[in-house]
Amino acid sequence: MKFITLLLLLPMCAFSSNYLPLSIEQNNNQFERCKDFTLRYGYLIKVAEIGWYAPDCEKTAPILQADNKVIRFHYLKNVSADFFKKSAEEYFLLNLKSPEHLNLLKPLLLEFNANYTDIKAGEYFDLVQINDSTLSLFKNKELLAVSTNKLFSNHYFNIWFGTKPVVDKLKAAFDLDIE
Repeated sequence: MKFITLLLLLPMCAFSSNYLPLSIEQNNNQFERCKDFTLRYGYLIKVAEIGWYAPDCEKTAPILQADNKVIRFHYLKNVSADFFKKSAEEYFLLNLKSPEHLNLLKPLLLEFNANYTDIKAGEYFDLVQINDSTLSLFKNKELLAVSTNKLFSNHYFNIWFGTKPVVDKLKAAFDLDIE
């Protein structure tokens, strides 16, 4: 019985990052895949493959401190733009530590998130941070939004990797402590 269970689970493990390339080129920079994670609804329904990319995985800082990074969200299901906007706003605001940051960053958040579009199975979003300041949102290599506000750029990744992440298992998979 254990052998049959192992055979059933093996394809899920062996192909967990089947949709994520080993490397990505962004802004004339090459990024290699450092970590990946399969986002599931329940145990069986795969929603997305998520990859963290850096110029050199062995030399890069942890994801929140890394100056140059790409997070790719390759979707296996259709997802509405409203879902992205609402969940990103909720978890961005949950991770802010001061009212000053709220007043300063909320307008930038709403402007940036307004550019999310519906996504279909097989499509992907890339969040790209360059030089610890510029944050860009791409959909299938098409630029949707850019922010050059360093504070906003750094806080945006707290949606997934802050003290109150949208998905605890994603944060844990990328080797970040769950508080």
